[in-house]
Amino acid sequence: YLTSDGWSVWAGRNNRENDILSHRLATQNDVWFHAHGYAGSHVILRREGRKEDPSSRALEEAAGVAAYWSKGRTANKVPVVYTLAKFVSKPRGAVPGLAVMKREKTIMVRPALLPAEEGEKD
Repeated sequence: YLTSDGWSVWAGRNNRENDILSHRLATQNDVWFHAHGYAGSHVILRREGRKEDPSSRALEEAAGVAAYWSKGRTANKVPVVYTLAKFVSKPRGAVPGLAVMKREKTIMVRPALLPAEEGEKD
């Protein structure tokens, strides 16, 4: 997906993809999102070499994708936790898709999708 100001957003579609996305593909300064209290996708806001921090709008839009791809999709507002990917870890021996985070913040958002990037399929 692509935010309105041009940041790439990646979402896992299952536990195995969540694992790969969170622990292999995400770079340490990408921003990681997950709907708090709901099963759902791990979502990454890709920094892609940018020095500046993402805008609050980009954070909200990426959080909306995390809310949409969670069991909270039908709720009006969903709490979504986010942190830098370097603060997300997987406990030793944990099942696929499990992640533990530190230094997280919470944002309340309406579940919503963004336009897909060119060449991407849903």
